Amino acid sequence: MKHALPAAAALLAAALLPAPPARAAGERGGIYSAVTLVSDYRYQGVSNSDQHAAIQANVHYFRPDGWYAGVFATTVDFNDYGTSYELDIYGGRTLTLDKQTDLKLQVLYTTFPDNRTPGPTYDFIQGGVSLVRKAGPLTLIGQTTVVPEASYGSGKAYRAELGADYVLTPHLTLKALAGRRWIGRGSDRTYWSLGAATMWKHLTFEVRYQDSNLSRARCGYNPDICGPALTAAVTAAFPLILF
Repeated sequence: MKHALPAAAALLAAALLPAPPARAAGERGGIYSAVTLVSDYRYQGVSNSDQHAAIQANVHYFRPDGWYAGVFATTVDFNDYGTSYELDIYGGRTLTLDKQTDLKLQVLYTTFPDNRTPGPTYDFIQGGVSLVRKAGPLTLIGQTTVVPEASYGSGKAYRAELGADYVLTPHLTLKALAGRRWIGRGSDRTYWSLGAATMWKHLTFEVRYQDSNLSRARCGYNPDICGPALTAAVTAAFPLILF
């Protein structure tokens, strides 16, 4: 059985959700939370919701010294033995290199509590390093990750990714992302996306065109999850809680 590597979505939280103002935290930090409705849960160009809509939520605790931890949850649909949701539990630290550059170190555990599929587990642990560079309206995010044993016995997995956000106007941000994933047992892939986001009060609206170089024949047991897709998402952020 082969399927798409489940998303380590917490490592992408900065791209999926509006970034919390960490430097505004109180003496003990703060909590940022949000919920998202997305038309298709895509990760690395492949659908993890079988082209259906997904509901997602994130609770993120951050401290003024850079330490953080959180939980990301999302519905999934792998057309298997009833797996319906994913939990990503993560923690790490943000190190400020200069006024425009942050280095982020993170460890993530992804689990699928209601998975009953025979064979190796879907669950995995992932480590990642990100470099975030801001220059005026442009933000660049470079990221690399490693998974010692990927989902369903797929062996080691490595990823290199570069994202860019450009604030075109106070109400419109353009987004681009490209990456490459290598995996021990399965199909390596290159993936990319282009999109735009706008905010209104506590809501963020986003549209993306997403694709990968995987053909339907190389997509595994469910070829429908590969191919280009136009996705939409709306995120509602709750009021920031400071301690």
